[in-house]
Amino acid sequence: MKMFIILLILIPFILSAGTFSKVGTTAAPFLKIGVGARAVALGGNFVALADDPSALYWNPAGITGSQRLGISATHTEWFAGITHDAISFVAPLGRVSALGVDLIYLNSGDIEQTTLEEQDGNGIFYDVTDLALGLTYARQLTDRFSVGVKGKYIRQTLFNEEASTFAVDFGTIFNTGFNGLRIGMNLANFGGNMQMDGSDLAVVQEDPFSGELNENRRKTESWPLPVIFRVGIAMDILGADEAMMQSSDNRLTLAIDGNHPNDNYETIGAGLEYMWNKILALRLGYKNNHDVEKFSYGGGLNLTLAGWRFQFDYAYASLSDLDEVQRFTVGIMF
Repeated sequence: MKMFIILLILIPFILSAGTFSKVGTTAAPFLKIGVGARAVALGGNFVALADDPSALYWNPAGITGSQRLGISATHTEWFAGITHDAISFVAPLGRVSALGVDLIYLNSGDIEQTTLEEQDGNGIFYDVTDLALGLTYARQLTDRFSVGVKGKYIRQTLFNEEASTFAVDFGTIFNTGFNGLRIGMNLANFGGNMQMDGSDLAVVQEDPFSGELNENRRKTESWPLPVIFRVGIAMDILGADEAMMQSSDNRLTLAIDGNHPNDNYETIGAGLEYMWNKILALRLGYKNNHDVEKFSYGGGLNLTLAGWRFQFDYAYASLSDLDEVQRFTVGIMF
């Protein structure tokens, strides 16, 4: 019966995989870049598995599993010299709720300005930056059901132009108690539109009749955010407690996610995470119907020193003609 319910959840994504794409119709595309090497190594199939500080990006309800203060930082070498960095902080508030703060920052690196007269560059450099700052509150409503809400400020800058807005993420996680089966849902980036404004949009023109100088402004369009609806399941095939097959030293978890963005095709994917003795992790992920990213893989190492738990994760993904992307995450649980 439970597997039938899972199929009902995922069937809409499978049936709608052939609908048309609306690429380029939203602002702030950096919000679609995954955070955390662990999640990315699993192909981003993390909405039901989210239980570390990177859950602030994938599913804010996941931080209710945090029993200690935790902080993690992720560095991504994106293509074309672009860097993408994220830092997440989670603090438990008693036994049933938690608070989280996260910052995501993307930087294009220096770009030399060109003009019609100086097409090889004029010696003036600028950069493009994106920023998202979020505050999350999550709570367990029962011992098996958690909810989380995240509010965030989003800003994009291009030379002297800037756009900003606010948005909300909402997530839930339900632990069924059947073989470690968890069902997760996340609605991300639900908020206002973004419209560039700045000093470079001012244009001074001479009136051909009076000779007076008049200032006008170039018009920019307003664009919505990339809203993403995620739903997924995660099940422990091998492991302790409620896993299908019992093992005290080994855990093998399968995660399956469906993603419905408002500006692209629906995708469905799967990820496998193997953990040995809660120390060494190996991960593999796959995305179906994604335009450039298919397979990803990575690993992790968890160490406990002086009562602190250190987590080191790595992920590799090929973006086809856009080159390879590597992510590194370091986390500490106090």
